[in-house]
Amino acid sequence: MESDSVRRGSAGAKNVGWIGAAALAVSFVAAGLMMFAAVPVGASASVGVGQESIVGAWEAQSYMLSTGEDHALAGKIFFTSTDWQVVFFVLDTDANPRRGSAEGGTYATEGDSLTFMHRFNLSIGEALPGLPADDLRMVVHDTMTAEAAHFAVDHDTLTLFFPSGNEMRFRRTS
Repeated sequence: MESDSVRRGSAGAKNVGWIGAAALAVSFVAAGLMMFAAVPVGASASVGVGQESIVGAWEAQSYMLSTGEDHALAGKIFFTSTDWQVVFFVLDTDANPRRGSAEGGTYATEGDSLTFMHRFNLSIGEALPGLPADDLRMVVHDTMTAEAAHFAVDHDTLTLFFPSGNEMRFRRTS
């Protein structure tokens, strides 16, 4: 989620522009969404922690940086009992997408600890307050890479807490 793709890009990567990146993100993720067909629509919101409390679909709301910048988001994160996938865009003050990421893999929880295992990543973005420019990056890992985080579920709100001090908030949609 917040791996290098959010903080920095890959040197020498070709910038294909927002339309190309958005098309890549949509097509890259569309095939992976089939794995979420088993997520029950209308799953009830729960309070607490644990794998069962995050299973479902969540609409991206905000990205709060440890430095105080708060950016609006558009997109979704999905959790099944074993897999996760996210597509999100960081919006500027006029609600225009300026950065985007599509990521996924498997995950595990223990209490309020959440470990994302990254299988793939697609990201690109312009500089925004607190976020440097991010060149186009497309990665499919032969061996998944782990990213530690913590999470909290409060009724219909999921908050992800990253070691950097950054937070992402999502609202349950199913």
